[in-house]
Amino acid sequence: MERTLPIFVKKSMTIKSEQLIQDLIERTRININQAETFNSLSTEKLNLRIQQESWSILECFEHLNLYGDFYIPEIKDRIESSKIHPKENFKSGI
Repeated sequence: MERTLPIFVKKSMTIKSEQLIQDLIERTRININQAETFNSLSTEKLNLRIQQESWSILECFEHLNLYGDFYIPEIKDRIESSKIHPKENFKSGI
């Protein structure tokens, strides 16, 4: 039986860098708007786990914030210290 790789491994994406940045900004706005809707939920709902092994909304936010506290400054430092110049097109890869 032939093993097939997931589509993201088979193909790489090429997109104009500016278009990608605008798409990421829009996705971020959508995520922020969605996150803000949780302000109206009670503490009980924010801490609710649908299953015992699952995470609550607050646990998910805590996880994202903890990782963001590390990765965002790290990514920023790497971008600022990079000797590679931005390209017009972004090509994804593994």
